[in-house]
Amino acid sequence: MTAARPCLAGALAVALFLGSPGGARAGDITVFATFPSPAENWNRGYGAALSSTWFRVLTFEGEAARVPGETPDVGMTSFTASALLAPPIGGLIPYGGLGVGLFRQTLGSEADTGTLRALVLGVKLRIQDLLVLKAEYRRLELSGDPLLAMDTRVSFGAGIAF
Repeated sequence: MTAARPCLAGALAVALFLGSPGGARAGDITVFATFPSPAENWNRGYGAALSSTWFRVLTFEGEAARVPGETPDVGMTSFTASALLAPPIGGLIPYGGLGVGLFRQTLGSEADTGTLRALVLGVKLRIQDLLVLKAEYRRLELSGDPLLAMDTRVSFGAGIAF
């Protein structure tokens, strides 16, 4: 038991250091334009994300996105929760992680609802601890047999830090 105490004390010190308040903000709200693939199925979409940072390097994010199809009766709405590793390097924050969520596609009178999984890679730039610029790549896996394929999304956005 006594040998475990130094390890426990060291782990506690690291956790307190990583969780201590510093110059980093607690999270951000961003809006974005998204460009899905395959492009022949989809038009440019839009969405919003709310993120919360924990222990300076862990970010949890909730995202809602809407992507219209080539015709007015085609579209996809998705809601995704992601856990991201996001170590800040000054004002630059590269991030990557996994997301899970729900999607709903419509194609005329047909509709499909299912789950999605996402591999998320991106970078944020914080300007003056208030403005956030964001670029992101998502590799998507839709459950079942979706009405229209969507394999990837590239997004660009801006928002505010809090």
